Amino acid sequence: MLLTLIILLPVVLKFSFVSLSAPQHWSCPEGTPAGHGNSTRVGPAPFLIFSHGNSIFRIDTEGTNYEPLVVDAGVSVIMDFHYKEKIIYWVDLERQLLQRVFLNGSRRERICNIEKNVSGMAINWINEEVIWSNQEEGIITVTDMKGNNSHVLLSALKYPANIAVDPVERFIFWSSEVAGSLYRADLDGVEVKSLLETSEKITAVSLDVLDKRLFWIQYSREGSNSLICSCDYDGGSVRISKHPTQHNLFAMSLFGDHVFYSTWKTRTIWIANKHTGKDMVRINLHPSFVPPGELKVVHPLAQPKAEDDAREREQKLHKSRKGNCSSTVCGQDAQSHLCTCAEGYALSRDRKYCEAQLIFKNSHLNVFCCCHCADVNECAFWNHGCTLGCKNTPGSYYCTCPVGFVLLPDGKRCHQLVSCPSNVSECSHDCVLTSEDPLCFCPEGSVLERDGKTCSGCSSPDNGGCSQLCIALSPVSWECDCFPGYDLQLDKKSCVASGPQPFLLFANSQDIRHMHFDGTDYGTLLSQQMGMVYALDHDPVENKIYFAHTALKWIERANMDGSQRERLIEEGVDMPEGLAVDWIGRRFYWTDRGKSLIGRSDLNGKHPKIIIKENISQPRGIAVHPMAKRLFWTDTGINPRIESSSLQGLGRLVIASSDLIWPNGITIDFLTDKLYWCDAKQSVIEIANLDGSKRQRLTQNDVGHPFAIAVFEDYVWFSDWAMPSVIRVNKKTGKDRVRLQGSMLKPSSLVVVHPLAKPGADPCLYQNGGCEHICKERLGTAWCLCREGFMKASDGKTCLALDGHQLLAGGEVDLKNQVTPLDTLLKTRVSEDNITESQHILVAEIMVSDQYDCAPVGCSTYARCVSEGEDATCQCLKGFAGDGKLCSDIDECEMGVPVCPPASSKCINTEGGYVCQCSEGYQGDGIHCLDIDECQLGLHSCGENANCTNTEGGYTCTCAGRLSEPGLICPVTLNSHGDLGLAVLLPASNMLYISDNTEPKGGTAGFIVSD
Repeated sequence: MLLTLIILLPVVLKFSFVSLSAPQHWSCPEGTPAGHGNSTRVGPAPFLIFSHGNSIFRIDTEGTNYEPLVVDAGVSVIMDFHYKEKIIYWVDLERQLLQRVFLNGSRRERICNIEKNVSGMAINWINEEVIWSNQEEGIITVTDMKGNNSHVLLSALKYPANIAVDPVERFIFWSSEVAGSLYRADLDGVEVKSLLETSEKITAVSLDVLDKRLFWIQYSREGSNSLICSCDYDGGSVRISKHPTQHNLFAMSLFGDHVFYSTWKTRTIWIANKHTGKDMVRINLHPSFVPPGELKVVHPLAQPKAEDDAREREQKLHKSRKGNCSSTVCGQDAQSHLCTCAEGYALSRDRKYCEAQLIFKNSHLNVFCCCHCADVNECAFWNHGCTLGCKNTPGSYYCTCPVGFVLLPDGKRCHQLVSCPSNVSECSHDCVLTSEDPLCFCPEGSVLERDGKTCSGCSSPDNGGCSQLCIALSPVSWECDCFPGYDLQLDKKSCVASGPQPFLLFANSQDIRHMHFDGTDYGTLLSQQMGMVYALDHDPVENKIYFAHTALKWIERANMDGSQRERLIEEGVDMPEGLAVDWIGRRFYWTDRGKSLIGRSDLNGKHPKIIIKENISQPRGIAVHPMAKRLFWTDTGINPRIESSSLQGLGRLVIASSDLIWPNGITIDFLTDKLYWCDAKQSVIEIANLDGSKRQRLTQNDVGHPFAIAVFEDYVWFSDWAMPSVIRVNKKTGKDRVRLQGSMLKPSSLVVVHPLAKPGADPCLYQNGGCEHICKERLGTAWCLCREGFMKASDGKTCLALDGHQLLAGGEVDLKNQVTPLDTLLKTRVSEDNITESQHILVAEIMVSDQYDCAPVGCSTYARCVSEGEDATCQCLKGFAGDGKLCSDIDECEMGVPVCPPASSKCINTEGGYVCQCSEGYQGDGIHCLDIDECQLGLHSCGENANCTNTEGGYTCTCAGRLSEPGLICPVTLNSHGDLGLAVLLPASNMLYISDNTEPKGGTAGFIVSD
């Protein structure tokens, strides 16, 4: 019996393991990022690792998943990573240790002791080496990844400090902090070259391995100023970028078009455009007494593979030696080179084959070699330990139970289902009463977590931890996958949309702004003549934005570059605070809180119609589900509720009416068909099915005053008026909260712009998607093709005629250089607002904690926090005046600031600004107002038979050449000679006066008119 237990122990451990091994989906060619130079996202999203205080942390560039990977890493740390092995290596300078840990924070391991005075460290990810510099001894040392076989690569150097390695080009770079110099050598330790010298101090170096440039931080000797500089690998093409952070720079890393750096100002990481130093984003971390130290961007493209001739020769040599080894779950002994199989498999008789298809690396040859093994059927050999049933799987097995029995948490024993008394065990699924204790158990497809109460798996509420699809492999194991168009991330659980980089559009009362999820490309799209705009939506087919004015009381649309503004609805609009575009049905809907109605119109503003007017009080947020053909809205009136109707306003249903006070924004998750809404008074976010069932609170108390809400990928976004900002939380758990802020006034309607944000959109329907020949829709994006005999031009849309020799086989056209409208969406922006450059500079702040620099000061909600050196002050936003702690609106109209044409328009003061509105009798945008010819257009109110004469800004009415009041009837009668005369009825005296035009001086006769 003891022998049996010993044999079964490893099987039990293996049996309890939950598989999360869905394959990665990278659609980017090796060595070249699909998003390089544009806004395309493919594969896993980059994230940052950095040392801060005594720990090593990770954080997404969007501020999410901020967590420690290593605690007690050391006070002074030098760090790098090996992406392929998913390992972080760091040197603890105080303890003189080289250590490593996996990128998920598991399996921390001490590698070896290391000498004193190490000043820099880098990983050669191709040759599998750790390289470090020793400033005092003037040497650079190389060792393998286990700390063995170390040797001096370079010696007799001048105080080598920071080092960086590009194994693809086989170069190592280092700085000499004392001499202010940069050097280069090859990885064989020869061909040492001095790249440049400077009188200033160089404190950090980093490589842009994609653009092949060396970056460094350069200090003045006085330490009063710091710059980011760069040059090519030969020391030429030197560029200097000033980064206006008001702080001295500390650490730095490069990826894509951005540079990431920390400053001596504590707990801050900055992101900026590496070319211009602009487009800045600030990530505020948790408080610490020291700045973030070592800083690295983790992504496969940060460590590209080498494709040199030597490597190809090595692979060809191994292929000739490989023989009959095939790609399987196998290995090869480093000394004997005999095939070996993984646990759960047996080697075949010819000792070359395994059944499953996996690849294992031969660490000795640095190449791949596999064998073919046969699966061991543990169930057939009765070595499984299952009490009632056993099911074999490739490389493993699992236990089963008959109907009426449940599998206990040990995964082996079956027990008859005897339910526990209610509320005994607090099990998330159910409880079985055993002779020992009540035990929690899980449904098939799930396993019990360590707490002994919570179930996790495809059949449990957590969906196995998968953000989208959970695929059961057995009753106790599963893997995660994604919907088409989404990429599974490194955690094998979360999914990110591929294609163009998504961004947020949001109304900010006085303007409309845009920003990427990581805070970059933060700017103003429209600001002229906005006043107060709370309602906003986007049409992905024509790529236009629709927005409504509460001050000007009309609804507009414009192109996504801000051009071609069109007023669509100008009559019957009062307080439009919600707007939704049906991108499939080609209509838009709006709520009007002032008129208590919901309206509908074609996208060109034609055929407007009120579809809901009865039994509605104060409609606010609105969302449309084109596939379900339903409309959803919130009502903040006397009886607060969430309602739904058909797209014609019929078939109304109350979705929720209880426990609501001030329901504001509402949105739909089209992946899960879930409704999300926010309640501003209760400060909560709620979820429900489309029919209102399974209602639950997602988060509460920490969402401020939420106004609008949006959902995309794994997150819910909502705007906050209490602390003007945009907040995101995980859409299932409400956790992983991140706040984005930056000189915002009243962030209102939120829209995520991405081809997958509004599924089913076909951009080819509008102007053929911009394509000259053929347009193909792929996951909401227009792809252009050319007919046979043509090829695409550089714009990706037009087609050029080909000679016969240039024609691709079958007339196919290469799509790799395709540029979709969204790829160039914000790069060709033309601005109608003529705003100065200083007004365009908006800096987004990513707040993982609400403990920011100005928190002790207490800024007004109409102020922004400005960090200057070590000090932080509050400054009132534009359009407000005060000391920053108290800011009040400036009435520009009273001060005579506006440029409204005085004769034809009037100034309307708004919060933080003003708008010009054409006076009565004029029409236009408020800045340019033209006289309305009421007489010609039939817009006058002159009485019958009266003459209408147009005047500037109005008109006059005349009767027989005399001025007449509007609405006064001018009757016509015949005198005694049969000529026309003027008859006027005066109701007050009951008299009718008739003029006689036949008399030379004229005459008038009066008659009493009886009933």
